[in-house]
Amino acid sequence: MSHQVTFRAPLHPIHFARTFSLQSLGRYDPTAEQSHHHFRKAFFYRGSPSALEFRRADDHLETTAFGANAPALAEETALCLAQQDHYTTFQTPDTGIQRLHWQLAGLRLLRFPWLYETTCSTILQQRIRTVDAMRAWRRITQRWGAEAPLGLRAFPPHETLAQIPSFQIEALDIDIKRTRALLKFAQESKFHPLRPDMTFSQLREHLLRIPGIGPWTTESVLGYGAGDPDAAIPGDLHLPHLVCYALAGEPEGSDERMMELLDPFRGHRFRIIRLLYESRLTVPRHRQPTPHPNSIPDSTTPETQL
Repeated sequence: MSHQVTFRAPLHPIHFARTFSLQSLGRYDPTAEQSHHHFRKAFFYRGSPSALEFRRADDHLETTAFGANAPALAEETALCLAQQDHYTTFQTPDTGIQRLHWQLAGLRLLRFPWLYETTCSTILQQRIRTVDAMRAWRRITQRWGAEAPLGLRAFPPHETLAQIPSFQIEALDIDIKRTRALLKFAQESKFHPLRPDMTFSQLREHLLRIPGIGPWTTESVLGYGAGDPDAAIPGDLHLPHLVCYALAGEPEGSDERMMELLDPFRGHRFRIIRLLYESRLTVPRHRQPTPHPNSIPDSTTPETQL
């Protein structure tokens, strides 16, 4: 039997497009739906296809959980949203960044109860173009996922994913490294799932010990999924150039220089990254195109070898 439970969380201000844009993998993600006023996401929760709908309600974020375990999902989501993102207290002597923070009001860094799905989607983005990861995500969801509330589909749970032969995933034009990492993560999740009460350090340690998951994937999951305001993503193709140009006027960037420039913002490094992506700043380079603001950046980092 399907249920629904609605609650309100005191989260203000919040800008939907800025906050939720990267919670769907592309415009045609079958697991998500977004408008300027709501965001919907489907996923498996406690073995059943479930969904969440977020809406603005005065000074609150109104959230409705759908599915067989809606009360428990609502309770867990409320705990996730209660995590402090330090938005209202963020201040920096860097006038350019402070002005950007004011201009892009309502960009919140939230923790979400679909960390498993965030990790799977991030694995699919390793070393390839985002558009190819979007295609792979849709194909897996359509083939092995399930119908969920709100007319969405849920990505297959780890119990299902772990049983899929690797050659069937590779047949969807997914290379062997990403396939192995995806299956390793699904198998690990059967015995040690990502828990909502995990701290940032526990999540980081847990993910890094899984073959095929390295620092780029881990920090991306920490930032985009767990709401860690200090996640710093190494090994990205585009990000060092964006950060170095924005913070130092240098169009050529490296991981080392990026981390050096982000260090004064320690505690808020992921917030700076999100602000810079949302600013749509164009780096004056012909070889490195500006990453699309509605997709998690591509990665060229050689993740942990299998």
